[in-house]
Amino acid sequence: MKRLSYILIIIGFLSSCTTFKSIKCGSPSTNTYLNFAVDTIATYDTIKQVLISSAKHNRYFEDSKFSGGRFNNETIGEYFSRVRGDGALLIVRNDTILLEQYYGNFSELSPSNIFSITKAVTSLLCGIAVDEGYISISTPITEYIPELIDADPSFKQLTIEHLLDMRTGLDFVESYGWNPFSKMAKLYYGKDVVSQFKKLHFKSVPGEAHYYNSMATALLGVAIERAVGVPFAQYLQEKVWKPLDMEADALITLDDSKHRQAKSYGGLVSNVRDLAKIGRLYINGGMYDSKRIVSKKWIDRSTHSSLDNEAYSLGWNNIITRVDGKDVVSPRFFAIGLYGQVLFCDPTQNLIFVTLGEKKGSEYHLLFDDFCNLISQ
Repeated sequence: MKRLSYILIIIGFLSSCTTFKSIKCGSPSTNTYLNFAVDTIATYDTIKQVLISSAKHNRYFEDSKFSGGRFNNETIGEYFSRVRGDGALLIVRNDTILLEQYYGNFSELSPSNIFSITKAVTSLLCGIAVDEGYISISTPITEYIPELIDADPSFKQLTIEHLLDMRTGLDFVESYGWNPFSKMAKLYYGKDVVSQFKKLHFKSVPGEAHYYNSMATALLGVAIERAVGVPFAQYLQEKVWKPLDMEADALITLDDSKHRQAKSYGGLVSNVRDLAKIGRLYINGGMYDSKRIVSKKWIDRSTHSSLDNEAYSLGWNNIITRVDGKDVVSPRFFAIGLYGQVLFCDPTQNLIFVTLGEKKGSEYHLLFDDFCNLISQ
C-alpha cells in the first residue's frame, strides 16, 4: 500500500511538470492548442463581407503549370497538394479571392495554430498601444514588468524596441528540435511565464545584435497586458478582431489557467481568411476602409527593415533580393510560423498570400516571391 502511495505521488508530480507535459504532448502541431488553457478573441455575430470570393477566380493561378526549381510541371494548387499535405492556400488581390484551396481536413475557417505569425499580431497590438499612449518603445521593460528590477541588471537596459527588433541580448536558445528539456519547451509548455522571466540572463548588451528568440515576444506580450490593463485577448478583440470584421472567433493559448498570460509569441489560433485581413491592413497603411486601426508610421516601421537587422522589423520580415551582386531589402514582407505558416504581402501589386498547415516541405515565402516576380512581368 505504501509503495502504491509513492507511485501515485510520483505520477502526480510528473503530471504537473513541464517535462512531463512536453513528453505527453510531443512536438507542437497545428492543434496543440487543445492541450492548453485558452482565451477567446470574439468577432461580431453579423459579419460584413470584406474578402469577395469570385466564381471566376483567376485562371492564371488555377491553370498555369510551372517547371523548374520547386515545380515539376504543375499548377500552384497541385504543388501545394503534393508538398503541403493537410493545409490551406489563399491568394487575394484588391479584396478579391483569386485562389482558395484546402487540403485534407482543412476548410475555409478551420482553426489552426499559426505559431510565430502571432509575433506580427502582437507587434500590431503594441503599435496600437503606442498610438494610444500606453507604451513608449524607448522605455525599459522594467517599467512594465517591475518584478524584473531585482533580476539580471541588464533588464534595466532592455527596451520595448529591443524586444520588437529581437535585439535583446538574452541568453535563450530558439530550438525547435523536439527536446522536452530545452528552454523553448519550458517556455511553451511551462506554467507562470513571469516566473521564468526572473531566471533569464544575458549573453550580450541589449541592442548590440539581432538574435531571433520567442522569449523577446513573450516579454512584450506581458508588457502590453500590463500597460493597457486588460488581457491580451480582450485588447486584440476590441482593437483588431471586431474592427476588421473577422469571419471567425480566434483563440490565444495561455501559460496556465491560474496566471493566464497569453502566449504572445506563438499561441494565436486563426484561419487563412482572417489572416489575409491582417495583411490587407498592412498593405493599406493601417487603414480599414475609412477607419484608422494603427498609425502609418508603425506600418512603415514594420514593413521596412534593414540588412543590419537581418531584414526583420517588429515581427515582420522583408524578402532579401540580389541586385548587381549585392543584397537588397525588397518591399515584399511576410510573417512566418514554425511549420511554414506564412502571411506574405506584395504591396506593389496589392497581393496577399496565406498558407497554413502541418508540414513545412518548402520555403513558401520564397515560392510566393517567385510568383510575384512571374506575374509582374
